[in-house]
Amino acid sequence: MSKASAHVLLVDDNPMGLEILEVRLKALGHRTTIAQNGELAIACVERDRPDIVVLDVTMPELNGYQACRAIKRIDKNIPVIILTAKTDPADRFWAMQSGADAFLNKPIDPATVIQKVTALLEQP
Repeated sequence: MSKASAHVLLVDDNPMGLEILEVRLKALGHRTTIAQNGELAIACVERDRPDIVVLDVTMPELNGYQACRAIKRIDKNIPVIILTAKTDPADRFWAMQSGADAFLNKPIDPATVIQKVTALLEQP
């Protein structure tokens, strides 16, 4: 996958926090979709097969860990980055147990998220 043409699914029940990230990703040539909960994220993955997912943990109905597991059942090759305000080491453990490829803390540093997105997209 070319890092300049990826489809990035951004998932957060508060998408206002993702605006800067979305703008930066689009400036790099990526196509973005925003889903406001885990269920919508799963529907998007089933329908569109994004190249990578950036996923919040704390969401109503279906949390990020549950959504990550479901996404990996649909397509285990889609990289998932867990992006959360949770900082307990157990949260990192559960993210990895859910199948996440990376775990980053909020508040987001767009440059760090972009760097991780790029690195995961460049993996074979």
